[in-house]
Amino acid sequence: MSTFKEIRGTLIKSLSSDPSTAVNGDIWYNSTSQVLKGVQQVAAWASGGAYTTGRRSFGSAGTQTANLIFGGAEPAASNKTEEYNGSSWTAGGVLGSSGYGVRGFGTQTAAVSSGIFTPGGVQTSVFEYDGSSWTAATALPSARAVVGTTGILTAGLVFGGATGPFSSTSNSTFKYDGTNWTAVNNMSSGRAYIAGFGTQGAAAGCGGYTGSPTATNTVATTEEYDGTNWSAGGAMAGNLCRHSSSGIQTAGLAFGGSRPSPAVNTTENYNGSTWSTNPATLSSTNYFTGGGSPAGTDTTALATAGGSSPYAKTTEEFTVAATTRTFTTS
Repeated sequence: MSTFKEIRGTLIKSLSSDPSTAVNGDIWYNSTSQVLKGVQQVAAWASGGAYTTGRRSFGSAGTQTANLIFGGAEPAASNKTEEYNGSSWTAGGVLGSSGYGVRGFGTQTAAVSSGIFTPGGVQTSVFEYDGSSWTAATALPSARAVVGTTGILTAGLVFGGATGPFSSTSNSTFKYDGTNWTAVNNMSSGRAYIAGFGTQGAAAGCGGYTGSPTATNTVATTEEYDGTNWSAGGAMAGNLCRHSSSGIQTAGLAFGGSRPSPAVNTTENYNGSTWSTNPATLSSTNYFTGGGSPAGTDTTALATAGGSSPYAKTTEEFTVAATTRTFTTS
Protein backbone atom coordinates (compact mmCIF):
# COMPACT_ATOMS: atom_id res chain seq x y z
CA MET A 1 0.00 0.00 0.00
CA SER A 2 1.30 3.47 -0.89
CA THR A 3 2.03 5.90 1.93
CA PHE A 4 0.78 9.49 2.07
CA LYS A 5 4.34 10.68 1.47
CA GLU A 6 4.61 8.56 -1.68
CA ILE A 7 1.31 9.97 -2.95
CA ARG A 8 1.68 13.62 -1.93
CA GLY A 9 5.45 13.92 -1.50
CA THR A 10 5.27 15.00 2.13
CA LEU A 11 4.92 13.49 5.59
CA ILE A 12 1.84 14.01 7.74
CA LYS A 13 2.80 16.48 10.46
CA SER A 14 2.07 15.81 14.13
CA LEU A 15 0.74 18.97 15.79
CA SER A 16 -0.52 19.65 19.31
CA SER A 17 -3.28 21.91 17.96
CA ASP A 18 -5.00 22.56 14.64
CA PRO A 19 -3.16 25.11 12.45
CA SER A 20 -4.84 28.50 11.99
CA THR A 21 -3.73 28.90 8.35
CA ALA A 22 -4.63 25.48 6.93
CA VAL A 23 -5.86 25.41 3.32
CA ASN A 24 -7.70 22.88 1.18
CA GLY A 25 -5.73 19.61 0.95
CA ASP A 26 -3.73 20.07 4.15
CA ILE A 27 -3.68 17.06 6.50
CA TRP A 28 -2.17 16.61 9.97
CA TYR A 29 -2.28 14.47 13.12
CA ASN A 30 -3.56 16.25 16.22
CA SER A 31 -1.51 14.69 19.02
CA THR A 32 -3.68 16.24 21.74
CA SER A 33 -6.98 14.78 20.54
CA GLN A 34 -5.17 11.86 18.87
CA VAL A 35 -7.09 12.10 15.60
CA LEU A 36 -6.18 12.62 11.96
CA LYS A 37 -7.52 15.88 10.52
CA GLY A 38 -7.55 17.72 7.22
CA VAL A 39 -9.12 20.56 5.26
CA GLN A 40 -11.65 19.81 2.55
CA GLN A 41 -13.64 22.17 0.36
CA VAL A 42 -17.41 21.72 0.69
CA ALA A 43 -19.84 23.14 -1.89
CA ALA A 44 -23.49 23.89 -1.12
CA TRP A 45 -26.55 25.79 -2.31
CA ALA A 46 -28.49 27.83 0.27
CA SER A 47 -31.69 29.88 0.09
CA GLY A 48 -31.40 33.60 -0.60
CA GLY A 49 -34.02 36.34 -0.57
CA ALA A 50 -36.98 35.79 -2.90
CA TYR A 51 -37.39 38.34 -5.66
CA THR A 52 -40.65 40.28 -6.02
CA THR A 53 -42.10 39.35 -9.42
CA GLY A 54 -42.24 35.70 -10.50
CA ARG A 55 -41.24 35.28 -14.14
CA ARG A 56 -39.33 33.15 -16.63
CA SER A 57 -36.85 33.65 -19.46
CA PHE A 58 -35.36 36.85 -18.08
CA GLY A 59 -31.87 38.34 -18.33
CA SER A 60 -29.29 38.63 -15.59
CA ALA A 61 -25.98 40.32 -14.85
CA GLY A 62 -23.61 40.70 -11.93
CA THR A 63 -22.35 38.55 -9.09
CA GLN A 64 -23.81 36.65 -6.15
CA THR A 65 -23.95 39.73 -3.91
CA ALA A 66 -24.63 42.36 -6.59
CA ASN A 67 -27.00 40.81 -9.11
CA LEU A 68 -29.55 42.08 -11.60
CA ILE A 69 -32.55 40.45 -13.30
CA PHE A 70 -34.62 42.11 -16.02
CA GLY A 71 -37.37 41.46 -18.54
CA GLY A 72 -39.01 38.05 -18.83
CA ALA A 73 -42.58 36.75 -18.94
CA GLU A 74 -44.98 37.07 -15.97
CA PRO A 75 -46.59 35.45 -18.20
CA ALA A 76 -47.20 38.74 -20.05
CA ALA A 77 -44.00 40.33 -21.39
CA SER A 78 -42.23 42.25 -18.63
CA ASN A 79 -39.89 45.25 -18.49
CA LYS A 80 -39.24 45.08 -14.74
CA THR A 81 -35.75 45.13 -13.24
CA GLU A 82 -34.75 43.96 -9.77
CA GLU A 83 -31.42 44.34 -7.96
CA TYR A 84 -29.97 41.95 -5.38
CA ASN A 85 -27.54 42.96 -2.61
CA GLY A 86 -26.77 39.49 -1.30
CA SER A 87 -29.83 39.26 0.94
CA SER A 88 -32.83 41.07 -0.59
CA TRP A 89 -34.18 42.40 -3.88
CA THR A 90 -35.29 45.97 -4.70
CA ALA A 91 -36.88 47.48 -7.81
CA GLY A 92 -34.52 48.94 -10.41
CA GLY A 93 -35.02 51.00 -13.55
CA VAL A 94 -37.49 49.90 -16.21
CA LEU A 95 -36.02 48.05 -19.21
CA GLY A 96 -36.48 49.88 -22.52
CA SER A 97 -38.68 47.13 -23.95
CA SER A 98 -41.03 44.52 -22.53
CA GLY A 99 -40.12 41.00 -23.58
CA TYR A 100 -38.57 37.66 -22.76
CA GLY A 101 -35.80 35.46 -24.09
CA VAL A 102 -33.49 38.32 -23.08
CA ARG A 103 -29.91 37.67 -21.94
CA GLY A 104 -27.35 39.88 -20.27
CA PHE A 105 -23.71 40.31 -19.30
CA GLY A 106 -21.63 42.69 -17.22
CA THR A 107 -22.05 43.91 -13.65
CA GLN A 108 -24.97 45.29 -11.66
CA THR A 109 -23.88 48.88 -12.32
CA ALA A 110 -22.64 48.35 -15.90
CA ALA A 111 -24.87 45.75 -17.54
CA VAL A 112 -25.94 44.98 -21.09
CA SER A 113 -29.26 43.49 -22.20
CA SER A 114 -28.79 41.84 -25.60
CA GLY A 115 -31.62 40.75 -27.88
CA ILE A 116 -35.21 40.13 -26.86
CA PHE A 117 -38.42 38.42 -27.94
CA THR A 118 -41.40 40.79 -27.86
CA PRO A 119 -45.01 40.23 -28.92
CA GLY A 120 -43.82 41.53 -32.32
CA GLY A 121 -41.13 38.87 -32.67
CA VAL A 122 -37.38 38.59 -32.12
CA GLN A 123 -35.66 41.99 -31.92
CA THR A 124 -32.15 43.47 -32.23
CA SER A 125 -32.68 45.65 -29.13
CA VAL A 126 -29.74 46.36 -26.83
CA PHE A 127 -29.88 48.37 -23.60
CA GLU A 128 -27.22 49.43 -21.09
CA TYR A 129 -27.78 49.76 -17.33
CA ASP A 130 -25.81 52.18 -15.12
CA GLY A 131 -27.08 50.98 -11.77
CA SER A 132 -30.30 52.99 -11.85
CA SER A 133 -31.64 53.33 -15.41
CA TRP A 134 -31.51 51.69 -18.83
CA THR A 135 -30.60 53.52 -22.05
CA ALA A 136 -30.87 52.33 -25.65
CA ALA A 137 -27.54 51.27 -27.18
CA THR A 138 -26.35 50.16 -30.62
CA ALA A 139 -28.56 47.32 -31.87
CA LEU A 140 -27.29 43.81 -32.59
CA PRO A 141 -26.36 43.22 -36.26
CA SER A 142 -29.32 40.85 -36.50
CA ALA A 143 -32.31 39.90 -34.36
CA ARG A 144 -31.64 37.39 -31.59
CA ALA A 145 -33.19 35.95 -28.42
CA VAL A 146 -31.98 33.40 -25.81
CA VAL A 147 -28.34 33.93 -26.80
CA GLY A 148 -25.16 32.94 -24.98
CA THR A 149 -23.29 35.83 -23.37
CA THR A 150 -19.98 36.59 -21.65
CA GLY A 151 -17.86 39.57 -20.74
CA ILE A 152 -18.31 43.13 -19.49
CA LEU A 153 -20.02 46.23 -20.90
CA THR A 154 -16.92 47.43 -22.77
CA ALA A 155 -15.81 43.95 -23.91
CA GLY A 156 -18.80 41.65 -24.34
CA LEU A 157 -19.60 38.61 -26.46
CA VAL A 158 -22.96 37.35 -27.75
CA PHE A 159 -23.26 34.02 -29.57
CA GLY A 160 -25.87 31.59 -30.85
CA GLY A 161 -29.52 32.22 -30.04
CA ALA A 162 -32.85 32.07 -31.81
CA THR A 163 -33.50 34.14 -34.94
CA GLY A 164 -37.26 33.83 -35.10
CA PRO A 165 -39.39 31.00 -33.80
CA PHE A 166 -37.32 29.29 -31.15
CA SER A 167 -36.77 26.34 -33.51
CA SER A 168 -34.66 28.65 -35.74
CA THR A 169 -31.16 28.85 -34.26
CA SER A 170 -28.00 30.75 -35.15
CA ASN A 171 -24.25 30.07 -34.84
CA SER A 172 -23.19 33.69 -35.25
CA THR A 173 -20.93 35.56 -32.81
CA PHE A 174 -20.84 39.31 -32.12
CA LYS A 175 -18.27 41.29 -30.13
CA TYR A 176 -19.22 44.47 -28.26
CA ASP A 177 -16.81 47.27 -27.31
CA GLY A 178 -19.29 49.33 -25.33
CA THR A 179 -20.40 51.22 -28.46
CA ASN A 180 -20.36 49.02 -31.54
CA TRP A 181 -20.95 45.38 -32.45
CA THR A 182 -18.62 43.43 -34.77
CA ALA A 183 -19.44 40.09 -36.40
CA VAL A 184 -16.65 37.55 -35.83
CA ASN A 185 -16.13 33.85 -36.53
CA ASN A 186 -19.12 31.56 -36.09
CA MET A 187 -19.60 28.68 -33.69
CA SER A 188 -19.57 25.21 -35.24
CA SER A 189 -23.32 24.77 -34.68
CA GLY A 190 -26.37 26.92 -34.10
CA ARG A 191 -27.86 26.73 -30.60
CA ALA A 192 -30.42 28.61 -28.55
CA TYR A 193 -30.81 28.48 -24.74
CA ILE A 194 -27.03 28.10 -24.55
CA ALA A 195 -25.15 29.13 -21.40
CA GLY A 196 -21.95 31.14 -21.56
CA PHE A 197 -19.18 32.10 -19.16
CA GLY A 198 -15.76 33.74 -19.30
CA THR A 199 -14.43 36.85 -21.00
CA GLN A 200 -14.55 38.24 -24.52
CA GLY A 201 -11.16 36.73 -25.27
CA ALA A 202 -11.57 33.45 -23.36
CA ALA A 203 -15.18 32.29 -23.40
CA ALA A 204 -17.10 29.02 -23.25
CA GLY A 205 -20.57 28.15 -24.51
CA CYS A 206 -22.18 24.93 -23.28
CA GLY A 207 -25.30 22.91 -23.94
CA GLY A 208 -28.27 24.37 -25.76
CA TYR A 209 -31.20 23.62 -28.03
CA THR A 210 -30.27 22.97 -31.65
CA GLY A 211 -33.55 23.85 -33.31
CA SER A 212 -35.56 20.67 -33.66
CA PRO A 213 -39.32 21.20 -33.59
CA THR A 214 -39.32 19.11 -30.41
CA ALA A 215 -37.80 20.05 -27.05
CA THR A 216 -35.72 16.87 -26.99
CA ASN A 217 -32.99 18.03 -29.36
CA THR A 218 -30.55 19.40 -26.79
CA VAL A 219 -26.80 18.83 -26.68
CA ALA A 220 -23.96 18.36 -24.19
CA THR A 221 -21.48 20.12 -26.46
CA THR A 222 -19.06 22.79 -25.23
CA GLU A 223 -17.21 25.22 -27.48
CA GLU A 224 -14.38 27.53 -26.40
CA TYR A 225 -13.57 30.93 -27.89
CA ASP A 226 -10.02 32.37 -27.83
CA GLY A 227 -10.87 35.84 -29.09
CA THR A 228 -10.72 34.73 -32.73
CA ASN A 229 -11.89 31.16 -33.22
CA TRP A 230 -14.19 28.61 -31.62
CA SER A 231 -12.90 25.09 -30.88
CA ALA A 232 -14.35 21.97 -29.30
CA GLY A 233 -14.27 21.68 -25.50
CA GLY A 234 -15.32 18.89 -23.15
CA ALA A 235 -18.82 17.44 -23.18
CA MET A 236 -21.18 18.05 -20.28
CA ALA A 237 -22.48 15.14 -18.19
CA GLY A 238 -25.63 15.08 -20.29
CA ASN A 239 -27.64 17.10 -22.80
CA LEU A 240 -28.73 20.38 -21.24
CA CYS A 241 -30.56 23.57 -22.14
CA ARG A 242 -32.21 26.50 -20.32
CA HIS A 243 -29.48 26.36 -17.72
CA SER A 244 -27.53 29.10 -15.94
CA SER A 245 -23.84 29.73 -15.48
CA SER A 246 -21.07 31.55 -13.65
CA GLY A 247 -17.28 31.73 -13.76
CA ILE A 248 -14.50 31.87 -16.33
CA GLN A 249 -13.40 29.56 -19.15
CA THR A 250 -11.02 27.54 -16.97
CA ALA A 251 -13.23 27.55 -13.87
CA GLY A 252 -16.86 27.52 -14.92
CA LEU A 253 -20.13 26.47 -13.33
CA ALA A 254 -23.42 25.37 -14.95
CA PHE A 255 -26.60 24.66 -13.00
CA GLY A 256 -30.30 24.00 -13.36
CA GLY A 257 -31.99 23.70 -16.74
CA SER A 258 -33.46 20.64 -18.42
CA ARG A 259 -32.07 17.43 -20.00
CA PRO A 260 -34.30 18.08 -21.97
CA SER A 261 -37.31 17.41 -19.74
CA PRO A 262 -38.14 17.58 -16.91
CA ALA A 263 -36.11 20.26 -15.13
CA VAL A 264 -32.99 19.26 -13.20
CA ASN A 265 -31.29 20.55 -10.04
CA THR A 266 -27.75 19.47 -10.91
CA THR A 267 -24.50 21.45 -10.79
CA GLU A 268 -21.46 20.90 -13.01
CA ASN A 269 -17.92 22.29 -12.88
CA TYR A 270 -15.69 22.99 -15.91
CA ASN A 271 -11.89 23.24 -15.66
CA GLY A 272 -11.21 24.37 -19.20
CA SER A 273 -11.18 20.87 -20.68
CA THR A 274 -13.54 18.54 -18.79
CA TRP A 275 -16.80 18.72 -16.87
CA SER A 276 -17.41 17.06 -13.50
CA THR A 277 -20.62 16.68 -11.52
CA ASN A 278 -20.64 18.71 -8.32
CA PRO A 279 -22.36 16.99 -5.37
CA ALA A 280 -24.18 20.23 -4.46
CA THR A 281 -27.72 20.31 -5.83
CA LEU A 282 -30.30 23.07 -6.04
CA SER A 283 -33.41 22.78 -3.89
CA SER A 284 -35.56 23.83 -6.87
CA THR A 285 -35.91 22.00 -10.18
CA ASN A 286 -37.47 24.88 -12.10
CA TYR A 287 -35.97 26.02 -15.37
CA PHE A 288 -33.61 28.91 -14.73
CA THR A 289 -33.45 30.24 -18.30
CA GLY A 290 -30.95 33.06 -17.87
CA GLY A 291 -30.95 33.69 -14.14
CA GLY A 292 -27.32 33.15 -13.21
CA SER A 293 -24.36 35.30 -12.15
CA PRO A 294 -22.52 36.23 -15.38
CA ALA A 295 -19.86 38.18 -13.47
CA GLY A 296 -19.61 35.60 -10.69
CA THR A 297 -17.18 32.75 -10.09
CA ASP A 298 -17.32 28.97 -9.84
CA THR A 299 -17.20 29.24 -6.02
CA THR A 300 -19.71 32.06 -5.48
CA ALA A 301 -22.72 31.94 -7.80
CA LEU A 302 -26.40 32.90 -7.82
CA ALA A 303 -29.41 31.03 -9.24
CA THR A 304 -32.77 32.71 -9.80
CA ALA A 305 -35.58 30.35 -10.78
CA GLY A 306 -38.11 30.74 -13.56
CA GLY A 307 -39.94 27.58 -14.51
CA SER A 308 -43.51 26.97 -15.47
CA SER A 309 -46.55 28.93 -14.32
CA PRO A 310 -46.98 29.96 -11.55
CA TYR A 311 -43.47 31.29 -12.02
CA ALA A 312 -41.08 30.95 -9.11
CA LYS A 313 -39.34 33.76 -7.18
CA THR A 314 -36.64 31.50 -5.78
CA THR A 315 -33.07 32.65 -5.19
CA GLU A 316 -30.27 30.27 -4.25
CA GLU A 317 -26.65 31.05 -3.42
CA PHE A 318 -23.74 28.72 -4.20
CA THR A 319 -20.62 28.82 -2.04
CA VAL A 320 -17.51 26.70 -1.60
CA ALA A 321 -15.95 26.78 1.87
CA ALA A 322 -12.92 25.09 3.38
CA THR A 323 -13.96 22.88 6.30
CA THR A 324 -11.76 21.08 8.81
CA ARG A 325 -12.68 17.40 9.01
CA THR A 326 -11.74 14.58 11.35
CA PHE A 327 -10.92 11.41 9.43
CA THR A 328 -12.13 8.05 10.71
CA THR A 329 -12.09 4.51 9.42
CA SER A 330 -15.87 4.40 9.00
